[in-house]
Amino acid sequence: MRRQTTESNLPFSIDDLLRELREEPEGLPAHELAGRFHLDREGRKRLTGMLGQLQGTGLLRRQGQDYQLSRNRQVQLGRIRQRRRKMIQFIPENSDERTKGRIKIEPEDLGGAFDGDRVIASISKPDREGDRFARVGMIIARSQLLITGRLHHGFRQYWVESLDEKFPFDIDLASDVAPDYADGWVVVVEVTSYPTGRHPARGRIVEALGSSSAEPGMDIEIVIRKHDLPHRFPDEVLEEASTISPVVTPAQSSDRLDLRALPTVTIDGETARDFDDAISLRRLPDGDFELTVHIADVSYYVRTGTPLDLEAQLRGTSVYFPERAIPMLPESLSNGICSLKPKVDRLAMSALMVVDRGGRVKSYQIRESVICSNERMTYTDVNHLLQHDDPQLAMRYAELLDLFQTMEELARILIGMRMRRGAIDFNLPESIFEFDDEGRVAGVLKSERNIAHRIIEEFMLLANETVAGHLERLGIPSIYRIHEAPSPPRVLEFAELARAYGHRFPSADVTSHDYQHLSKRIEGRPEERVLAYAMLRSLQRARYSVRNEGHFGLASPVYTHFTSPIRRYPDLLVHRILRGLLQDSAAWGDSTAAVRQPEPPKGPPRPIGRAELDLMAVEASERERAADAAENEIEEWRKAVFIAERVGEEFAGMIIQIREFGLFVELDDFFIEGLVPLRNLTDDFYRYDERTHTLTGKNGGKKFKLGERVKVRVERVDADRHQIDLSIVNQSRSRGAGRRRRR
Repeated sequence: MRRQTTESNLPFSIDDLLRELREEPEGLPAHELAGRFHLDREGRKRLTGMLGQLQGTGLLRRQGQDYQLSRNRQVQLGRIRQRRRKMIQFIPENSDERTKGRIKIEPEDLGGAFDGDRVIASISKPDREGDRFARVGMIIARSQLLITGRLHHGFRQYWVESLDEKFPFDIDLASDVAPDYADGWVVVVEVTSYPTGRHPARGRIVEALGSSSAEPGMDIEIVIRKHDLPHRFPDEVLEEASTISPVVTPAQSSDRLDLRALPTVTIDGETARDFDDAISLRRLPDGDFELTVHIADVSYYVRTGTPLDLEAQLRGTSVYFPERAIPMLPESLSNGICSLKPKVDRLAMSALMVVDRGGRVKSYQIRESVICSNERMTYTDVNHLLQHDDPQLAMRYAELLDLFQTMEELARILIGMRMRRGAIDFNLPESIFEFDDEGRVAGVLKSERNIAHRIIEEFMLLANETVAGHLERLGIPSIYRIHEAPSPPRVLEFAELARAYGHRFPSADVTSHDYQHLSKRIEGRPEERVLAYAMLRSLQRARYSVRNEGHFGLASPVYTHFTSPIRRYPDLLVHRILRGLLQDSAAWGDSTAAVRQPEPPKGPPRPIGRAELDLMAVEASERERAADAAENEIEEWRKAVFIAERVGEEFAGMIIQIREFGLFVELDDFFIEGLVPLRNLTDDFYRYDERTHTLTGKNGGKKFKLGERVKVRVERVDADRHQIDLSIVNQSRSRGAGRRRRR
């Protein structure tokens, strides 16, 4: 994606130098290195300067006349990864280091480096919260830095105002190019000269997006480029996709388990276009359930090392915006042959599970199959059927009504099983945007999660756990979805907040049961939203790993992602591993025996190596974070655009977060939050108490608390930067505060 450009212009690279020193652990003097690189007098002088710089960073050390690689593991080569101004990471090139957690960088420690730059950095030991930080010591090579911004025309001068928080600088342009575009155009600029204390950044326009950031869809175009999301399929990828048959042929299905006679349905949202999972379910004579989860067999069509595969690996995941998706696979696959559409044959990977009335999987099989879905159902329609509130719908789906009722029964059994196990269910709402006829946001609502959503969630969770457990018991290198226990400092901080609301919560040795019990206690209470979000912030983020470390939030000892290979690359990897095992039937044998302890496979095709999977897990986690950040930014942007038309209006709301710089309020009428900055609290001088998460007035003693109801006015909105400034209505300015201001 990025073109690396070195600044040194040396006749050798840093990697050449390090390679020579690795081959000579005892070290080499400068004149010996110069001879190996065939340097002239000027080159020798520059080599000596480079060695001194590398020694200064701690990457090299000097013993007499010899330079050696340092044994200090806290100094590493790596790259800067920056999504927003304060979301900066250092990614070491050593894969072992990369998997030990995220390494953060404060903006003041970048040393002039920007997103994508290759640097040498010193890494701190974990602090009291378990976080590690890096400080850049040297920039090795610049990346191609592309910044999206708004073009401005001045008197004989042209510049671009950056719309990207990770590069908060204006960029000067050559005057002979910029006049091609009108003032206010949104453009993409390649930075050719970086800002210094004396000189501004300079660049050149490489792409013009449109005449205004307010154009429909322009926000998505900007966010795509800000987060470096691949969004155009190369020609060779589209060409390969076009050669794939759009229908299942008899030859493709001949050696598969034929499940086309099973009553099968998909259940998705109204706007879904790619259906990667389908469900079959029947009750057995002994009262147990036979649940079959069918997943689109993407691995059959996307083979290792092909252009389709390499592009899918690069993207890592599909990205979903309110009215547009950036798929991981071309549409002919994601919405075509790999989508489990009704009334047509599709290839699948099916997990056939016998589940008892306690929610335990008694036996299972995982097979390559061919299926034919009976109906494409929506969450809304299934919920109506189960609520018995739509007679016409009940008549239309009369033949499937018993199936849905059995699904609900099993789902509630599985929910009960997970609750007993300690799984956490915050049930936090998501945003739903309403649009007018012109495509503008007309409203922002909270999503509703009904029993149909829970049915699919529970069945997918069970399939994921079953597959993960099988792979772990076989000892096959695989990729897991892990969720580590929260760090002790974050637990302690949350425990203090919970106590402020009168709830007991352990400050150490916390379990998922502790979170679950508190979640139950606050259900329906005024502080529910505040504490639920605080609980979520106290937890670590789930990620992919080759090491099974369990899933804290699900209270599951082993978990993977198997159920969405259309839109997640790790799921595709799991399918490939399963396909390799299935080619040796001895790896599976009797399904009941497989639950106990399956025999290791006898000579399956070469599995994906652990080191290769390790790197893929790190990359997939990073792509997932980028996709999440992009989706969240579009939500914030759309909300800011919507509320910008209501500047000056007043709304009721609730304080959901308090920081040292102000308080965040969520509006009752819309699922939107804004900031009341300290400068807008004009009636007193407020101090932040980190322990109680309160703001208290110095003179009047007025206190703002989490969960408090307030009335606010929309004062200012910067839609491009998604900032909504509010003020508290009916503040009375204190005399003391007034006197302080005048002094």
